[in-house]
Amino acid sequence: MDLLRNLFGNVTSGIIRLAVTAGVLFLCYLFIVKPVLKTTNDAIKSTGLDQIGKSLEGMSTTIKRKVHHSFEVTKPGPRRQRLIQCVEHANGNVHKIQRCTRRF
Repeated sequence: MDLLRNLFGNVTSGIIRLAVTAGVLFLCYLFIVKPVLKTTNDAIKSTGLDQIGKSLEGMSTTIKRKVHHSFEVTKPGPRRQRLIQCVEHANGNVHKIQRCTRRF
C-alpha cells in the first residue's frame, strides 16, 4: 500500500511541476516576447521599408542594394516618404528607380 501511495504522490508531484513550468513559460511569452514582437513589427511598418520591398520584387540585387542604401541614408521624415512614393510610382521601371535613389 505504501508503494502505491509513494508512486501516485510522485506522479502527481511531477504533473504539478510540469503544469507550473508550462504556466510560467506561457506567461513569459504573453508578457515579454509577444509585446516585443509587436513593437518590432510596428517599427518595421512605420519605416516604409516593407512597402519598398513589394515594389522591388523581380528587380536585380544591385538595384535592391542601391534602394536599401538610399533608404538607410535618408533621414526619417518627408524625404524618406518621398523616396518610398517615388519607388512605388516607378512600377518596376529600373531607370526610374535609379533616378529615385539619386534624387533622395
